[in-house]
Amino acid sequence: MSTANVIPLSADVAAGIARQHALPMCTVLTPELADKLRVINEMSRRLRAVGVRVEETSPLDSKIFIHAEDSDQLAAAFRSEWRSPVWSTKGVHNINCVRLGGCQVCWLTPAKGLQP
Repeated sequence: MSTANVIPLSADVAAGIARQHALPMCTVLTPELADKLRVINEMSRRLRAVGVRVEETSPLDSKIFIHAEDSDQLAAAFRSEWRSPVWSTKGVHNINCVRLGGCQVCWLTPAKGLQP
């Protein structure tokens, strides 16, 4: 039986890694983080079950990013459940989000006037 490869995480190492990310790095599994992970995992499974491809998840801010091509599939499967549809423009992309299952499900589309 092999043992787990555990790397001690010092404050200096964590700070160095955290600078590479937009959100702080998680070093402790708190009850709040565990709950956010549970919600993100449940919603990710539901999305995948209806054929929506999950690109990325962000448990700290409860966001799931999906492929833009799957937004129609998302609408067909979950339109009756989603709440608070919003979009904002950041640079050359629109960030489209809906509230669903305790998460924000988001996808990127080209900003108006920048579409091919």
